[in-house]
Amino acid sequence: MTGATDPTRRAVLKGAGAAAAGALAGRPVGAQEGQEPALAPAPDPGDLETFVDGAMETNLAAHDVAGATVSVVGGGELLLAKGYGYADAEREEPVHAEETLFRIGSVSKLFGWTGVMQGVERGELDLSTDVNEYLEDVTIPEAYGEPITLDHLGTHTPGFEERYRGTFVESAEDLRPLGEVLTEERPARVRPPGELASYSNYGAALAGHVVARRAGTTFGEYVRENLFEPLGMERSTFAQPVPDGFESVSKGYRYREGEFREGEFEYVGVPPAGSMSASATDMARFMLAHLNGGAIEGERILGPETVEAMHQRRFAHDERVNGICYGFYELGRDGERVIGHGGDTELFHSQLLLVPERDLGLFVSYNSPGGAAAREEFVDAFLDRYLGDPEPPAPTDGVTRGEELSGSYRPIRMPYTTYEKVGAFGQALDVRVEDGALVTAIPGGGVERWVEVEPLVFRREDGGDTLVLREGEGGITHLFLGSVPVFAFERLEWYETTTTQAAAIGLSALVFLSAAVGWSTLGLWRRARGRPPGEERPRIARWSAGLASALFLGFLAGFGWFLLTDPTRLILGTPTALLALLVLPVLAGVATLGTLAFCALAWRDRYWGVPSRLHYTLVALSSLLFLAVLRYWNLLGFAL
Repeated sequence: MTGATDPTRRAVLKGAGAAAAGALAGRPVGAQEGQEPALAPAPDPGDLETFVDGAMETNLAAHDVAGATVSVVGGGELLLAKGYGYADAEREEPVHAEETLFRIGSVSKLFGWTGVMQGVERGELDLSTDVNEYLEDVTIPEAYGEPITLDHLGTHTPGFEERYRGTFVESAEDLRPLGEVLTEERPARVRPPGELASYSNYGAALAGHVVARRAGTTFGEYVRENLFEPLGMERSTFAQPVPDGFESVSKGYRYREGEFREGEFEYVGVPPAGSMSASATDMARFMLAHLNGGAIEGERILGPETVEAMHQRRFAHDERVNGICYGFYELGRDGERVIGHGGDTELFHSQLLLVPERDLGLFVSYNSPGGAAAREEFVDAFLDRYLGDPEPPAPTDGVTRGEELSGSYRPIRMPYTTYEKVGAFGQALDVRVEDGALVTAIPGGGVERWVEVEPLVFRREDGGDTLVLREGEGGITHLFLGSVPVFAFERLEWYETTTTQAAAIGLSALVFLSAAVGWSTLGLWRRARGRPPGEERPRIARWSAGLASALFLGFLAGFGWFLLTDPTRLILGTPTALLALLVLPVLAGVATLGTLAFCALAWRDRYWGVPSRLHYTLVALSSLLFLAVLRYWNLLGFAL
């Protein structure tokens, strides 16, 4: 349901500022003020089907995907709706675009945002009003001297930290009333609203709750009555699990050991953010309404001016990269304005794209984890074919600012105040200057090279993305990618980088092992030789440091086991075993205090020889270092 974790990397606005201005005005670059752009002809249906058939045949096999569904609209009509592969692999039940429901993840959010704009149109909601004015069962605390509004929620700029817990739940029995979840799992406000975008499932769910509360109903009922029924979307629902009345619902699959294995139904704890299931033809009707000024077949969900306002840019980190509309975000390329939204659960991966100036829309969804990469390849190919290949940047003389741009830049979409912050470990984008180009390395991914087209503005060598660096008083502070307009990257201090943190953890662990194993071995050796245990204070000193070392190692082993065996348990809730595990660093901290005291005594009273005292000091310092690391990641205590 992340929706923006892996958005399509098609983001360049040709002509930088001019293109961005064109996008902001809702018209392509080159269109004159007040002039309606001429719509390009819709793709030929025969050519379109041939292209999609060939792309999907390669797509599913290359990425081990069981099935997919596609719909394309253009020129005010449905051009293609087709299923590929299996909805039920075991029964070999094929995907039918008209019948088979797919989980669409965060594409669901567009229905909540559309509901907000309906409320605005009716005069019931105002985008600039404090959301607390519309809520009775949920309260957003004051912070930064500025309230959070529906405008902030719709542009992902409320300033919330990320919150994993509560987003997904294990079963239908774990689903709670939306107001209860929004109250109990409320993320902290960590920056002023309107300052930076940070994609927020909580914010989207909160907006959906406002819509439902204002209408005096549930969110699912509101969408059914005000969107599904007027649009004729008879094969769509927010209900979990999907009700029995829907005959064909795609299962989700993982590809393991040469076969597709069925996954469990994925329950979303905040339904407006991503619980919707829909057929490709129903999604086509939604796209047609948005491309046709809010109406389809005589039924209207929004007025033309409201649709235009919803599709216009409302926020951008920089005018030279893609920005955010109301709910939709921009994925433009070479001056061609594209808006859309992605959707991801673990098993399902979807994308909806609109090209308003061409009256063209695409929806695609996959039912296997490989669909994340498959989606990106398919959407790239689709846009290349019908919008044209992006233009590579012209060669330049190199990077003007050199090494001062290098560093680690981490997405600000992360938890800051709870133990969930550890999910951001290793997620920084590494940036360096090499052979006259800016080079970025994505964690777990490839390396990309960028050409500087103006100071602090870069285009990827293939022309497919734009990168902008923001400079503050102390130097470069943030990095923005055109392909990811819904969150920024902040530059890390040296001690926050993955390299530094990993080195601190690794070196500390080695020192703890040397103490726990070395001193235990020494004690056993003395006992085997029949030697006395030694003086009491030095013996207690080693027990204190050894206990701290053992507790730290126990925590490392236990937490590592959680992350390696089933990290989803940390997302679905707070396991009892984790609560017990978090006691260990607290006890180790107490033992560290004793170790520090004994360290001073060891040097004053010369407990051992100099090498042993140096080793003991190293253990004490390593304990302090490791406590600092744990505190940084909110693992010291119970930051839940």
